[in-house]
Amino acid sequence: MPAKLTLYPARGTSRTFVFREGKNHFVGRDPTSDLLLDDPRVSARHALLQWTGNDWILVDLRSKNGTFVNGSAITELPLQSHDWISFGGLSARIDRVSEKEVEELLAERARRLQRFVESRRDLEEGLAARVLLQRLLEFALELVDADRGFVFLAQPSGEIDAQIAAGFAPFDPIDGRLQSGLAEAEAVLRTGETAVVSDAEALAQAGRRPASGEFAGRALACIALKSGQRVIGLIWVEGRKEGGVYTELDLEILEALADHAALLLNTVTLEHPIRELVGVSTVAPPAAGRPFLDELAARLAAMVRDVGQETRPTI
Repeated sequence: MPAKLTLYPARGTSRTFVFREGKNHFVGRDPTSDLLLDDPRVSARHALLQWTGNDWILVDLRSKNGTFVNGSAITELPLQSHDWISFGGLSARIDRVSEKEVEELLAERARRLQRFVESRRDLEEGLAARVLLQRLLEFALELVDADRGFVFLAQPSGEIDAQIAAGFAPFDPIDGRLQSGLAEAEAVLRTGETAVVSDAEALAQAGRRPASGEFAGRALACIALKSGQRVIGLIWVEGRKEGGVYTELDLEILEALADHAALLLNTVTLEHPIRELVGVSTVAPPAAGRPFLDELAARLAAMVRDVGQETRPTI
């Protein structure tokens, strides 16, 4: 039976590899490895995934930082489905899969790419700014199965031109997870480079095999909206994901969606600021706290101003 090995880095996207029976596979940082792991914790020749005819056996090749299965150091061990593996600290999970499941993985990738093409087609020229941003956030959440997120556009001065959010309560304060996520957003404003962060490595450190359906964790992605070289805004999404991580395909879809939306936004004139929390009532109940959108807008504006001051030349 084939084996599916999925890498779960704390930062960046996950990668999945399918290994067929009948061949052994070297794992390591050496470019000739069957599974090349570009991570400084991984040795050049770190481990061997060996097919015995009935089972997959993991063999440590005297690696510097060790090979662990379910939290225990190993020299050689038969692998069970859902085992956690650590290659010197880089976390992975092994799953036995059928040929039918391999075909389904490929079919699911094709289905998601088709849905992306359809979504991109629905982001068309001539849409009003509010509708364009609403659809952008809706598609971003749907395409990567995220629970909550926001899109915003801002001037270098910190003035928020548009802010549309979904999945948040209208009068709850900014929670700890969002606070941490805003730090990632600030980094994206500075560099223009996508940030992807997950719980996967923390989950892996638990050192036990998860029960069926249990393996899920929070994952965050933040993608810049650019006009030329200038970052004019962000797409920020977070969700409880299988494996606690976004995949390479998730990232490809989000970045392509952001690039297309940014081109359309260059053709749109915002006649007045947009601020909207989608899908919930914003009527304040008794003793309600500060509106969520106000607090988020204040945080985002401060971030944009701070980044602008850092990049502005001094006289």
